[in-house]
Amino acid sequence: MDQLVELPAAEGALPSATAASGRRLEGTRAGVGGTRGTGGASDTGGGRRAAAGGSGRSVALMVRRIVLGVSVPIAVIVVWETIAQMQIIPTALLPSPQAVVGAIGIWAMGGSNVFYSGLLLGDLGATLGRVLGGFALAAVVGVGIGVLIGRSRIMEEILLPTLRALGPVPPTTWIPIAIVFFGLGEQTNIALTFIGAVFPVVASSTVAVLGVDRTLLRAGRMMGYGTLNLTARIVVPAALPGIVGGLQIGLGLSWMMAVTSEMLAVHSGLGYTLWNAYNYLNYPGVFAAMVVIGLCGLATDILFRLITRPVLRWHVATGVRA
Repeated sequence: MDQLVELPAAEGALPSATAASGRRLEGTRAGVGGTRGTGGASDTGGGRRAAAGGSGRSVALMVRRIVLGVSVPIAVIVVWETIAQMQIIPTALLPSPQAVVGAIGIWAMGGSNVFYSGLLLGDLGATLGRVLGGFALAAVVGVGIGVLIGRSRIMEEILLPTLRALGPVPPTTWIPIAIVFFGLGEQTNIALTFIGAVFPVVASSTVAVLGVDRTLLRAGRMMGYGTLNLTARIVVPAALPGIVGGLQIGLGLSWMMAVTSEMLAVHSGLGYTLWNAYNYLNYPGVFAAMVVIGLCGLATDILFRLITRPVLRWHVATGVRA
């Protein structure tokens, strides 16, 4: 009987215990929510610190590259200046760096009676136009032929023997032939620049296309791609790192052939000024032209890398270099 009497009390105590448990659960949830909120703020702060750290590392890496990149030129200039000061080689044949800088200033600003006084911008514009014209033509033709040979066995059998025979021929040997066909002028220079750049572009494009993984082609066929779509959407993007490498080599050869042909077949440009300075025994002018050509080649190479970097970001991210 006592147990039966106490039962309603126990039943009456159940809701209060449940309410207490509910209050404890709500408090626990509130604490967890507060912790989550604090964690979110902490995550945001951590993300900002990570971004700032990444930016700092990028700046440090850029500074490191610049310092390492200029170390060798600075060492060369120091040795060059030492040789000039000690007159190990006569200054008439090896001018000092100061004399070369002075010749560049005269070439750019004028103020002297030498033949190249104040003509730097005109010479630079003429050579740059020829380099870009010949290189653009070599890029279009070279990549097209390389992709064609890489994709078609028949075209490989037709074109590759001829290209292998013409490739080893030095580009400078084409100068008299180009003069016969085009005369002295812009067309000759652009043609020679094209010849100097097109063969490495064809070779690198062919090798890059042949190296594309067949698994990618099978995947493309499963998606219903035809020959043109396979080439445009799969083959060329996959081969792009090798193609860009060949284009970079072709750009450097374009500068070499443009300057070389200006010495013999054109009456303007950086190469023409260099050759005339040599004929007049103006060695500060010779070295000044060499320095300007080197700096222009470096500038175009950096610009080319900046242009192609976005499309090669995936390749850099998967490269073997740490």
